[in-house]
Amino acid sequence: VITNVLLRDGKVIGTDLETMVMVDIPEVDGECLLPHKTTLELLKYVPGGVTIEQAYGKVRLSWDDGNAQYDVPDPKEYPAVRDIEPESEGTITDGDSMVATLRQMLTYHSSDEARPILSGVTVAFGETMEICAGDGFRMAYQILPLAYPEEARVTIPAGSVNLLCTLWDKAPPPMPTADSLVKQIISKRQLNVSLSKERLAARFGKVTLLSNRIQGTAPNFAQLVPQNPPFKVNAWAPELDRCVNRVRGVAQQGNGAVRLSWNDDKMVVSAKHEANSISAEMNVLSFDGGGRTAVDVKYLRDYLAKKEGVVTIGISSDKSP
Repeated sequence: VITNVLLRDGKVIGTDLETMVMVDIPEVDGECLLPHKTTLELLKYVPGGVTIEQAYGKVRLSWDDGNAQYDVPDPKEYPAVRDIEPESEGTITDGDSMVATLRQMLTYHSSDEARPILSGVTVAFGETMEICAGDGFRMAYQILPLAYPEEARVTIPAGSVNLLCTLWDKAPPPMPTADSLVKQIISKRQLNVSLSKERLAARFGKVTLLSNRIQGTAPNFAQLVPQNPPFKVNAWAPELDRCVNRVRGVAQQGNGAVRLSWNDDKMVVSAKHEANSISAEMNVLSFDGGGRTAVDVKYLRDYLAKKEGVVTIGISSDKSP
């Protein structure tokens, strides 16, 4: 039944039992189910309005020059909408920044079912917002200057985060009530968040997303970030990305490691496997003591992809994070 979407009283509802999405569609009158993928593909090629009717286990769609009919379950079999009884509610004034950071964190979560607390993205709400994720080998951590009325720490399933990002991209933003066109263009989209012990609700425009929270205590990611490492180097991200891509073929033949070593105003990016070796040299902007380290090529490429400006690399020792 959950391969269908439910149309009921001005809403379209979809769920996979972990996440539920509701979109306001005022034209919806009555109740019926639609096979999601089949209908979505059909509507790409149907112009104008569609009339929907359901009776005797079938749903019928009709338009000016055609119609379609599908077998569907009884709408009463569809999972009930379990709204939350919030313990806290607040408005994130810059939803664009929050969603963009959530999207970046999806690269770093774990897919290991034995460690469910690492399979999502952790958000610490309060005077500022901390968003972090990790899989036991790598992690990412970012602080945003976004306030929430209460302090809370929640871990959101990766599937819910991914769906939130997709809906944010596709849902048309509400028209701002600014008094000038410039203010309308640069205004921030707001995201309303409600939290309970078991669930999270995110609302924007016509969209409401309800997600189960992953239960458990996530690591304190902030404590895992090395503080003031003694060996640092600053480099242009696009140039470092190009050097890493030049050597990745040899790195992938071996254990996947890319070696970085720097001194003076140069950095050497290299990889080695048996008799094969490759290196690329680049200028660095500044350094604080020479250093060297080795990092998984996939991790480096994931991080550097589409990065602009300067990145800082810091280590405490040859084998430290």
